[in-house]
Amino acid sequence: MATIYDVSRESGFSVSTVSKVINNYSGVNKETSALVKQKIKELGFVPNNTARTLATQKSWLIGIVFAEEQGMGIMHPHYSGILQGFKKVAGGYGYDIVFINNFLGEKKISFLEHCKYRNVDGVLLALNNSFLEQFKDLLDAPLPKVSVEGIFAGVPSVISDNAMAANQSLKHLYMLGHRKIAILAGPQDTVSGSVRFKEYRRFIKENNLEWNPKYCVEASKYSREAGLEAVNILFQQCWDEFPTAIYATYDEYASAAIEILRKRGFRIPEDVSVIGNDDLPVASYVTPGITTIRQDREQIGEQAAKLLVEIMEKKTESTETIRIPTKLIVRESTFRMP
Repeated sequence: MATIYDVSRESGFSVSTVSKVINNYSGVNKETSALVKQKIKELGFVPNNTARTLATQKSWLIGIVFAEEQGMGIMHPHYSGILQGFKKVAGGYGYDIVFINNFLGEKKISFLEHCKYRNVDGVLLALNNSFLEQFKDLLDAPLPKVSVEGIFAGVPSVISDNAMAANQSLKHLYMLGHRKIAILAGPQDTVSGSVRFKEYRRFIKENNLEWNPKYCVEASKYSREAGLEAVNILFQQCWDEFPTAIYATYDEYASAAIEILRKRGFRIPEDVSVIGNDDLPVASYVTPGITTIRQDREQIGEQAAKLLVEIMEKKTESTETIRIPTKLIVRESTFRMP
């Protein structure tokens, strides 16, 4: 098995220089770094992480924190897409990731305590504002962190541009001639839910459409079951004057709306147009395919990793919120009014 001394001998550079390249130190010119990395690859040298930790006083670990109560853990397409981009960039900087929960064996501990136990260099927060109390000690701790879901005071965020997403949806329906547009809103204690509903209210006002509170239903959580419940409430409220279009702020809500509308004799999209949000796999699986808004999840993850590494390595200090643009994906669930 090759050692750092073999790399030093074969590359012609000192052990110190090779160590600096391995540990991403600044001050090594690009040509030297490229040559050393080439020799590392040729020799199949694998740096010893324990030695690297001792040399740099870093663990080279990034903690990933989820709030599983959302029902949107690592297997959810939204978070798995973000993590794919995050892991790719973080790995390029030499960092590994570890998932942080509030248990250590059978003992319940705080998320901050678990971060300290793992000695992570930074944390990626994949949780929304409704779980603020559970993570308050972690948020207040002087540990580098970046959020990809909620917006927290003093913590930089990389999220989708939710206002853009809502505006793209509503503008699409408006251009198709719809003036009676209902909304299935996400939980209002989440950033995406509150921003998308706020944009809906703004759009209705600025386009001189009639404000109808019966057209507004808030789902209890981000799930298909909550979507079914919300659609049934919409029917109860609007049985005498049903909307011509539904803006579902989550694709599972849109899928639920299509299912219930069809059972009640509506044609989609001829009688009612339905538009979703997030471009989850369900949007392309159902019939008709759901017109929706695509989030660039991989870019969110990549940007979050880059920002977190810069903060951990003290190359920047940031509390900004970076909003990643969204894209309208037109399928068959929306229809031009006669």
